[in-house]
Amino acid sequence: MPDLAKLRREHAQLLEIIGRLSLVIAEPRPSAAANLHALRNELASALIRHLKGEDWVLYPRLLASPDASVQRTARTFNDEMGGLAHAYNAYAHKWTATSIEADWAGYCEDTRAIIEALTQRINREDRELYPLVRSVEKAA
Repeated sequence: MPDLAKLRREHAQLLEIIGRLSLVIAEPRPSAAANLHALRNELASALIRHLKGEDWVLYPRLLASPDASVQRTARTFNDEMGGLAHAYNAYAHKWTATSIEADWAGYCEDTRAIIEALTQRINREDRELYPLVRSVEKAA
């Protein structure tokens, strides 16, 4: 079964990175390109690492549950994550160093939207999905 403590630590790390990114986009102008680039890479790396853990361990276990409601919930979360992952990927490819410099306001607007989507997802997983994992573990 997945290590929920590790997944929660990864959520805390993601939220911390998101918090730092929120401070950067609150500024009227872009910060040093190297600093923003490093922060964006840190977020992408942490997000990819977390999603791999969920995809390889969490979802397969929940989808194999004999409980149909557990399977449905896992499928819903998994399907939603595919959409969010696609949106994040599009966002990351759209906003290069050049495009950020050319349209700081647009970058900030898109970043606020992706931050909101990621934060909502993390909160839902903590509130709905991870307690489900705990209940499946207890039933096993």
